[in-house]
Amino acid sequence: MVTSRECADLTKDGPFSEKPFNARVIAQAVGVSAFCLLPFQVIAQTLPGPEPIPDPEPSQDPFAGYSDALSQTTINGQITGAALVTTCATGLNGSEGAANNQRFQLDCGRIILGANTDESGSVQALNDLPAEQINAQNSVAVRSANLGVSIIQSRLAKLRLTGQPAADPSTLIADYPFGQSVTGGAAGGDLTTGRLGSFLNARYITGNADSTEYQPGYDFDGWSILGGADYRFDDNLIGGVAVRYADGKSDYDSNRGDLEGDSWGLSLYGSYSMDNGLFFDGLIGYAQSDYTMKRRINYTTGEFEAGGTTVDAASASQVATSDPNADVWNVNVGAGYTFYRDAWSVTPSLRLNYLQNAVDGYSETMSDPLGVGGSMALAIDSQTFESFTSDLGVQVSRAISSGSGVWIPQLRIGWVHEFENGQEQVGARFVNDINNQPLFVLTQTPDRDYADLSVGISAQFAGGRSAFVSYNTLLGYEDVTYNAINAGVRLEF
Repeated sequence: MVTSRECADLTKDGPFSEKPFNARVIAQAVGVSAFCLLPFQVIAQTLPGPEPIPDPEPSQDPFAGYSDALSQTTINGQITGAALVTTCATGLNGSEGAANNQRFQLDCGRIILGANTDESGSVQALNDLPAEQINAQNSVAVRSANLGVSIIQSRLAKLRLTGQPAADPSTLIADYPFGQSVTGGAAGGDLTTGRLGSFLNARYITGNADSTEYQPGYDFDGWSILGGADYRFDDNLIGGVAVRYADGKSDYDSNRGDLEGDSWGLSLYGSYSMDNGLFFDGLIGYAQSDYTMKRRINYTTGEFEAGGTTVDAASASQVATSDPNADVWNVNVGAGYTFYRDAWSVTPSLRLNYLQNAVDGYSETMSDPLGVGGSMALAIDSQTFESFTSDLGVQVSRAISSGSGVWIPQLRIGWVHEFENGQEQVGARFVNDINNQPLFVLTQTPDRDYADLSVGISAQFAGGRSAFVSYNTLLGYEDVTYNAINAGVRLEF
């Protein structure tokens, strides 16, 4: 066994001096116990008791339980566990801190030294303490922004096509899903629309994300509503504005808490089309998002002795609550070309979408600050999440005329590629740590390539009225299931 003196040399000048670190990986690299990095008496000094206890006999390893617990937890759990040891070793929270710092010192000792009698309890503590739930915030922002983009693109496609000349008006079929409408058909000129138009759309989404080494699994659902108005400045140029509201909730697996969020957004958009079928679109949007996150922290700690004092086994049952806010910007540009053949249309298109989700820094509050684990709230640094995707796809539509109007079944599939959105380190610290020891949370790595499939039907009626309904899902997106139902109405003047 490595002695306390040798461990001290390692922590002073060796690899353990670098923080934050993955304790287990470093320990394996140098071939010593993961908690050789601290003399046992240093931790003993931080716990209640009149005198520190001496180093253990060479045959003993007082950190064997905690070292084993670290090897069984997640990567984020290991990072958090290393930060706990580093800050508790100083003893400052217990010797110089206020009551909240002293409670933090005691909670820290319960997790570290209590692992010798309740190893599984320390494993659960290290699984629950990191704020891995923050991954869902970025997913919510992306889904909400993409809603506005897809509906507005749908709107622009309809307006482009109703302004184009055609020998048979029933061939003026939309080229982007879904809810686009056409002119012509059995009603003939009665379906012609004016320059000014308005629309209202609603969407319901549901799905789930599987648990990974960087995030807990969760189920999600939510709804959104978007309304707007636009104006045709001439036969080729369209511009408009849209407002959207979104509300949703994510429930984490194994009763680990939930995330609720709502957002208001504003978008400006436009489209320029040519008589030969070529078109260009553009959109810029902003949204303010407000979240309420609840992380459930439940674990047990074993009995242990330190400094001549026995600390009893205990159970922690806490809810860490926070209210982060975020500013979301997105920019979308695209181009495509529509081919017509009788009542059929085929529209290949390429779109680029950039999104930035800037989340303000925030601190958690515990449901029972004086109870076991009540000192372990986290302060999370501000973070900026970026996504840059391309969508290369094709839509096929067919116009079917009837006595009531024109009905348009539609199908679109697109290949989506993510260029940005890499794994990030979100900085954090324990609120009650007098040392402000830094740690971080590693976010989930996104899937780089997947398919976006949509099927639906839209209809154009007399007097410039139209409606649509559609279904959307993602194919080949690893660890995520996504389903959406969309519906809307439109009216031209």
